[in-house]
Amino acid sequence: MDSKTLYFGYGSNLNRSDWERWCAEKGYDASLLTPVEAAWLPDFSLRFHYRSSGRKGGAADVVPDCRGTAVPGMLFSLSEEAWDQLDKKEGHPRYYTRCPVRVITTSGDFVEATTYVVVSEKKEPQLVPPADEYHAVVLDGLLNHKLPIEHLKKAIESFEANSTLEHVFVYGTLMQGEQRWPQLSSWSSHVQQGSISGGLYHLGAYPGLRLDEQGTVHGELHRCEDITNALAVFDQIEGCDEANPLSGLYLRVPVQVNVEGVPVWAWTYVINRLPVDAQRLERGRWVR
Repeated sequence: MDSKTLYFGYGSNLNRSDWERWCAEKGYDASLLTPVEAAWLPDFSLRFHYRSSGRKGGAADVVPDCRGTAVPGMLFSLSEEAWDQLDKKEGHPRYYTRCPVRVITTSGDFVEATTYVVVSEKKEPQLVPPADEYHAVVLDGLLNHKLPIEHLKKAIESFEANSTLEHVFVYGTLMQGEQRWPQLSSWSSHVQQGSISGGLYHLGAYPGLRLDEQGTVHGELHRCEDITNALAVFDQIEGCDEANPLSGLYLRVPVQVNVEGVPVWAWTYVINRLPVDAQRLERGRWVR
């Protein structure tokens, strides 16, 4: 494997102390695994259906799921030696196996990475609850990286729980009173004013958002009970390319929305290619 391949971690390896403890026990160099950026694995959900003797209970796995689901985690850079260490820690290939994935970074980029998933023969057809100690390891790892924990709570409570983000943040023509509001109104069960970090640009008949810039963008946070079908409609409106996300007009990504000081994770749409003559809206508000 190319030593530059990024690793996407979503479970115990988010916890630096757990990684360092394991490396110390095995005589390995823990510094070979370096955090790069927080990221999300779209169209996947967290599951506890594998029983780990070492963890004395269920251990985390990710499984393909429907539109609107996403598992938060971290991208790590590592050397070939560190990949060998990870293989041993994850029990590859007997218990977990390497799996190529595409993840979305918090700066709005799609990135190729590798993660680990439980092999089919080790999966049980029911919930395998994690031990309190393992739960704490994963929970602390998520919190330390400022990632949400709702998906972890749901996965522990129910075998078929989905790691769904049920909110959408809109900042342009889908807002109330705007041209495309009728196409969102039937999906929205609740709306609040909110803001995110980024830069907003005037692109003529509609605005474009970039997350890799300083600034504040104002808009609306909508809760959609049927997020899977709602996103199918919104993706088409925004010109998303499901097969090749970076080729579409917009890219759907998770963002943290500030709602009266309370953070809420939601989907939003980022412009893929910003025209060179695009005018930045310094106030971060779309006004035609």
